[in-house]
Amino acid sequence: MLVKGPGSPALCDRLAERLDVHMVGVEQKIFPDGEHYVRLTGDVKGEDCVLVQSTYPNENLLELFLIQDAIFENGASSLTVMAPYFSYARQDKLFREGEAVSARVFARLIETHARSFLSIDLHTERVLDFFSIPTVNLSAMPLLADHSCMYEPDILLSPDEGGKDRVRLAAGEAGIGWDYLVKKRIDGETVRMEPKGMKVEGKTVVILDDIISTGGTMIQAARQLFEQGAEEVHAGCTHGLFVGDTLQRLSRECDTVFCTDTVECEISKVTVAPLISRELFMTK
Repeated sequence: MLVKGPGSPALCDRLAERLDVHMVGVEQKIFPDGEHYVRLTGDVKGEDCVLVQSTYPNENLLELFLIQDAIFENGASSLTVMAPYFSYARQDKLFREGEAVSARVFARLIETHARSFLSIDLHTERVLDFFSIPTVNLSAMPLLADHSCMYEPDILLSPDEGGKDRVRLAAGEAGIGWDYLVKKRIDGETVRMEPKGMKVEGKTVVILDDIISTGGTMIQAARQLFEQGAEEVHAGCTHGLFVGDTLQRLSRECDTVFCTDTVECEISKVTVAPLISRELFMTK
């Protein structure tokens, strides 16, 4: 049984259609003092439930825990949590004394009532080490690569070395050349971003990343690729957070901007429903 988290309504509808399973909705409201209320709109007693709920923004994360409790209290046989976007994953260790390891905190809360946990393109797989239940980290990069092919790109680029494995996977699926951007200091005030080994002059480039939040790196990369002679620059990611006016600023610099529906927004042009449904079917 699929539980339709209010943080991922369109994705849940797509999953229900692909899997041909019964779906239970979630009634939600916010009281005048800001407290959240959730209620399952169907019976889950004795059912093996899959809760799909993205955890951005913070309200969705709070509601995830409330819905999990509702599923448990109403007698579900088991619960799998699918968080298409798992927030707070970037704080996976102590960077400074006195900090909280937020990824560990929320992992422990999730596994209180969950039998297993799934997510997509976690910022780092080290997050999975905080769980004591079975976990799966899926990759949307092949889906992004398929979508990128409509722009007929010559190169798929990672904005930094840290994301090169994701882009290598995408490029392998699409049969396209790939590279990653490196920063070269020209002088005391100028830093140049350019591909490690490939030239972009006269070429169509797609930059792929796991998350676009404020978009600063992606905007800088697009500008410099055009300065280096790129014909077209497109930007895509798995998780499109697009804080504030990021999407508007990024759209001014790139030919197109796209993302998946792990975080649903106006440019969620790629659905991860096939990815999730395939994993759930294999697990079943």
